[in-house]
Amino acid sequence: MAKKKRTLDFQRLKKVSILAPLTLVQLKKVLRDIPAVSYPEDRTILRQADRPSKVFIILKGAVKLHREEAGGERIYMGELKQGQVFGADALFSHQACRTMVTTSRPSQFLLLDRKLLKKIIELLEPDQALKFLAAFGRQIQDSCDLENRRYLHHQTQSLKIEVEKQRALTQMVAAVAHEINTPLGIINTAVGIMARELAEPKEITTQRAADIAESLELIRRNVERTRDLIQDFKKVSVSQITYSRELLDISELIQEAINLIRVSLKGSKISVQFVDRLQGSQRNWIGYRRYLSQILINLLTNVERYAYPNDVGGVVEIEIGMNKTDQYHLTVRDQGLGISQENIKKIFEPYFTTGHALGGTGLGLSIVHNLVTNRLKGQVKVKSRIGKGTTFFLTFPRTIPAD
Repeated sequence: MAKKKRTLDFQRLKKVSILAPLTLVQLKKVLRDIPAVSYPEDRTILRQADRPSKVFIILKGAVKLHREEAGGERIYMGELKQGQVFGADALFSHQACRTMVTTSRPSQFLLLDRKLLKKIIELLEPDQALKFLAAFGRQIQDSCDLENRRYLHHQTQSLKIEVEKQRALTQMVAAVAHEINTPLGIINTAVGIMARELAEPKEITTQRAADIAESLELIRRNVERTRDLIQDFKKVSVSQITYSRELLDISELIQEAINLIRVSLKGSKISVQFVDRLQGSQRNWIGYRRYLSQILINLLTNVERYAYPNDVGGVVEIEIGMNKTDQYHLTVRDQGLGISQENIKKIFEPYFTTGHALGGTGLGLSIVHNLVTNRLKGQVKVKSRIGKGTTFFLTFPRTIPAD
């Protein structure tokens, strides 16, 4: 519950922009019976879609603003501090709040309803009333500008991140298409051999039978290889457009993603080793195929670009296990160039990259961090030494909470 406090510091109130036009006498007259209201840290004051009946003036502390999207994503819209106002735009427009307001530290507010605002205006001289309303207008405009700037920034960044995701998928499509050409070429050759052998009626000698049998075996193996590539790609590619939470075999999911990205890494002479330390039912994961596949694709693409650049080749080890608290721990470890201590602090920041010349956008690891923390409700850490390689440590729950 909010705590009420009967005393107001009128000298401090004079420093609040919307109350500055009032004299001390006027302030005391109109606000002497109005209590300040206190709230602890992390208390929700207004919810999105609320219709406030009061304007909130922040006397002490601060509040943070968030907007929730239809899919459940929460967007940080900024912070308001001492002397600023919230709730006014919704109050005057008779519309619902566009944001959720939560205290970011212990805070104190002065609440003004329509009746009290009308009383203040009636008490003021015409020039004072104009200044009062102008100050209110500026506060509402500043609040709206803050929200709009934040929302536009978020939408722009989301679009760039989606473009980066699609670019990674496009590169994988090209690699898979190239890889499929190999078994198809072998199948075509084997079919040609069989067609030649069977073109004319001849005696089926031991050698002819062996040639035909070998051709059939080549066709079988390469049809299976093509089928496996297409199945793995279908699962990963479909996951990029679906967000369903489902029961999955996490080991199988990881192997599918590795199989596909391995096709792309082959040209860079990079091999991927998968160490599965899960037992039986530990592989049952309630989560999102899309997000974990994207995380692995981004991490392995990052290894190719930065750990082993210029096709020098190397090994990547992916290991999955479970700790005592039913949390998965997933590590991606290379023995490549490593990351400097100066840069390791920045690698999850959007647009930070040391590889513009290598095609880096600075979004790959930012996407990883966002997906692990916000979508998988986990954590991601990194350790690295120059010349000794880099290890990413991911932990996330066995059951991901529904959005």
